[in-house]
Amino acid sequence: MKQAPHFKPQRAILALILTVVSLPVLASSDCDAPTSQWQSREAVRELAAQQGWQIERLKIDDGCYEIRGTDAQGRRFKAKLDPETLQVLKIKSREHDDHHKDREREHRRDHTSQDADAAPSSPLFTPGGTPRGQVQ
Repeated sequence: MKQAPHFKPQRAILALILTVVSLPVLASSDCDAPTSQWQSREAVRELAAQQGWQIERLKIDDGCYEIRGTDAQGRRFKAKLDPETLQVLKIKSREHDDHHKDREREHRRDHTSQDADAAPSSPLFTPGGTPRGQVQ
């Protein structure tokens, strides 16, 4: 006779507690420095100038400074900075996003510029021809 494996609820509870406790640490990319210790927006602008960045937008997001702009080579980017240390926490190129958006615009323009009265392609209908089929 085969015995069922022995289930230890203490281990399961411990694993659950450790998972729940570690979730905020793993999921959070937010900054949590108290505002009294933040560096000024002017300090962010000075850092950007030193890096050769042109700021298009400077805002606060999830407790961090967020910059959208162009780098010294003219590439668009988005950067998240720690407000206390001004350390770059995350930086993302926006060139790919812009290229993708341009392609979507072209695709929509191509499809909307077609004649609105034109019938869709179908074996039953041909432009300028007599409809084929039988209605019952």
